[in-house]
Amino acid sequence: MPLGGKGPTTIAVLSAEAVLSAAFVAMRFYTRKVIKGGVGSDDYLLIMTWFFQALFVALMIASSIYGFGQHTKDISLDDIRVATKIELIGQLVVSLAMGLSKTSVAMFLMRIIITVWHRVVLWFWIVTMMTWSLLLAISCFAQCTPVESIWDERIKTKSCPLNLTNIAFIMCSWSAAMDFFLAAFPWAILWNLNMQRREKVTICVSLSLGIFAGVCGIIRTSGLAVLSQTADYLYATADSVMWTSSELTITIVCVSAPVLRPLWRKLVGRTSTDQSYGNSDRSNEIMTIGRIRKARKTDTELALDTIPRPDIKNTRTTAIGTNRGNLNTGSQQSILRNSQAIQKTKEFTISYEE
Repeated sequence: MPLGGKGPTTIAVLSAEAVLSAAFVAMRFYTRKVIKGGVGSDDYLLIMTWFFQALFVALMIASSIYGFGQHTKDISLDDIRVATKIELIGQLVVSLAMGLSKTSVAMFLMRIIITVWHRVVLWFWIVTMMTWSLLLAISCFAQCTPVESIWDERIKTKSCPLNLTNIAFIMCSWSAAMDFFLAAFPWAILWNLNMQRREKVTICVSLSLGIFAGVCGIIRTSGLAVLSQTADYLYATADSVMWTSSELTITIVCVSAPVLRPLWRKLVGRTSTDQSYGNSDRSNEIMTIGRIRKARKTDTELALDTIPRPDIKNTRTTAIGTNRGNLNTGSQQSILRNSQAIQKTKEFTISYEE
């Protein structure tokens, strides 16, 4: 049947947001993989999130073709059954996408923090969020028996052990709360880390935009009560579907934005000052020795700038094998000692914890 009601609007909003998410995910992965070479678990989780979002959009388009977004009185009974069944599959998919998106943000922060209790807090949010996401996904089809009775009024319902509306209310509320937490948490944990101020501001401000995702979650949650009060399910859930997609998209954009600075610099080109500074750094050939353990790319690589190791604090610096008279020259010039052959010196810097 032709599209009608809120169906066309739903398709337009979901499709535009999926394209926007795809652009940010692609730029993020390119920056991490090609420019910085530091792809991590948060990147793969975000890619998986987008695939679920794309599948959700495809399912909602199919449901809209059969009548999603329209009033029940305007649709045939056969179309109602098909549209409802497809929408339930879409709700299952987007529930998983929501959990994965929040997990991706938390895993991104895991790459930066080193304090144990910070990790414990983040894992608490990850586990609880994914638990509610999985429970909501399962409830879409496990709420009543037999399962077919959920979308086919011709089949008599035997029992409904799970209340989908209540579970959705709790999950959506928890998701919104996690959005606000992830928006505020970086300001508390990053400000005292050994990172460039610019990087701290970039990460904190970008993730703070997650407040808007939380607002979308609140609006979505406030509209769930109507689901248990109306039989016009396909029309009543249209707004909730659009707010869900908006919350998911904002989360993807917020966690992708801090990573894109190297890509931006590559597009606009480095300034001559940046280039000469980089050449000067390489000519000095100073080796820095920090805490002794095998280096891991995820320790220092956030696909922003290369950030100094945050786990080396209160360091002292000792220069070994250098001529104090030439220490301020910043060069590696050849010197002549006691009329002997020309020799070359190299400066080493050792950093150690007190």
